Amino acid sequence: MKKRMDWAKAHFPQLAVIFLILLFVLISASSVLHKYLTVDESVYIAGGYSYFLTGDFRLTAEHPPLGKLLVALPLLLVSPRLPLESANWVSSEKVGDVGANYGFAADFFGANPESFFPIVFSARMVTLLLTVFLALLVFLWSRDLFGWKAGLLSLFIMVLEPSIIAHSQLATLDMPLTVFSFASFYFAYVFSKSGKIKFLAASALFFSFAVMVKFSALFFFPPLLLFLALQHRGLSKNREGIFRQKNTLLYYACIFAVFALMPLLFANILYSFDNYAKPHYFGVLPPRMFEGFQFSQNWQESGREGYLFGEFRRFIPEYFLAAFLMKTTIAFLVLLAAAFYFLVRKPRLDAFSLLVPAVGFFLITSLMVRFYLGLRYVLPAFPFLFVFCGILLDEKREKPLIGSKFASYALLLLLAFHAFSSLSIYPHYLAYFNEFIGPGNAPLYLTDSNLDWGQDLYYFMDFVRTNNIDKVDFIYFGWPYYGADFPEAYYGPSCEPITGKIAISATSLTGVDSGGFKCYEWLRKETPKAKIAWTIYYYELS
Repeated sequence: MKKRMDWAKAHFPQLAVIFLILLFVLISASSVLHKYLTVDESVYIAGGYSYFLTGDFRLTAEHPPLGKLLVALPLLLVSPRLPLESANWVSSEKVGDVGANYGFAADFFGANPESFFPIVFSARMVTLLLTVFLALLVFLWSRDLFGWKAGLLSLFIMVLEPSIIAHSQLATLDMPLTVFSFASFYFAYVFSKSGKIKFLAASALFFSFAVMVKFSALFFFPPLLLFLALQHRGLSKNREGIFRQKNTLLYYACIFAVFALMPLLFANILYSFDNYAKPHYFGVLPPRMFEGFQFSQNWQESGREGYLFGEFRRFIPEYFLAAFLMKTTIAFLVLLAAAFYFLVRKPRLDAFSLLVPAVGFFLITSLMVRFYLGLRYVLPAFPFLFVFCGILLDEKREKPLIGSKFASYALLLLLAFHAFSSLSIYPHYLAYFNEFIGPGNAPLYLTDSNLDWGQDLYYFMDFVRTNNIDKVDFIYFGWPYYGADFPEAYYGPSCEPITGKIAISATSLTGVDSGGFKCYEWLRKETPKAKIAWTIYYYELS
């Protein structure tokens, strides 16, 4: 018995990491079982699968193909039918025909109703596995900077953060972008410590992966160079090779060349599987990639109205900060503030450099992005903040936090509060809002993928069956249900007030633009009889 206890004590950090990751997988995989297909998942799954079967990357060309290929990889085992006879497939050949892209996704799922669940669930598990990799990197980086206790602290915060759990369950591009961009910075950090070229190559490769998931990864290019510049200041003066300090100019020239050329090389390799007939632009840019990027830029410049604090506006620079403050746990916000305080009291360059990508990406996105569709747009900033919180248990401090009883108890209380906030919303993690707001009041502040992405159709169907509702006017923000067991009047009324049994998605209730906001003003004045999974409101109006 004593030997077992000694072994457990000696291997406590490893056992704790395994336990936290298994807890995360259990929470994420189980809570998504009864969640319906969200709006954007459909086009990414159908698009990625079409790439494999046709060698044609036409669908959703405004995003590069890597993320879609990854989530569609398990479908090669499921083998659903791809309806290439669809008119939407022909129409989607035009870059940027968003309606045809979504139309073909509807055709794809409509052609495979018996395989619906295995298609969606298997695609989502790819994202979950990528997030497990992210969790390991968060632990390793925090442990290396501040010690193993700090590593466990950062990992604990991450695996119970509701926004991370919510998006780790979905076959979308936001989490793959987060994983690959963070991995790029992690290996850049390892390179700065070791000077070994293989870690520089790994960093550039993961940066290339991120760019091939979403073009917005290019926002990380300036913070990445700044991050490496800060790391370079700490290089040993005795280091051999071209990266020693006196060769600073050559160092930066090589860094810039590697991170500029590697994504271009990887893009040419990836797009070589696309049977697009057009020649390369400028001799080096794959035509589908160039046209997709161009469309994405034009679309971004045109922008769209965003909803915040009960109103629609065109430019909302404070949107992502407000969403962050409402949709992360209060405990995490307090821990983050305490970590800032610790950094100010005793500055550390390696700890400060963590804020460069986090704050840099946050600011660039807030100022340049004109699509206010959810906190997910700044999800790549989160893992840097998790690692940064590890400074609270920095083993190198003269007076570590754990040395004070009051601080230790406060930390334990905050971690317990963090866990409680996360577990109390189970399984509705996408709808999480912290205790300052609460999911019940969320539509007064934010909607769309912050709250309602069409994920709770199954819960609504259970509600209908339980309450023996045979007819309901349903205004639903999401995809049709591919089955017969659904009540009459699937799509709902116009903007004119009606009576009877009405159900409406939270995003539809506030509208996707100012016109939609005015449309259901009459319904927002009524008190719902039930709120289903926090995202679908049910009324009985006479």
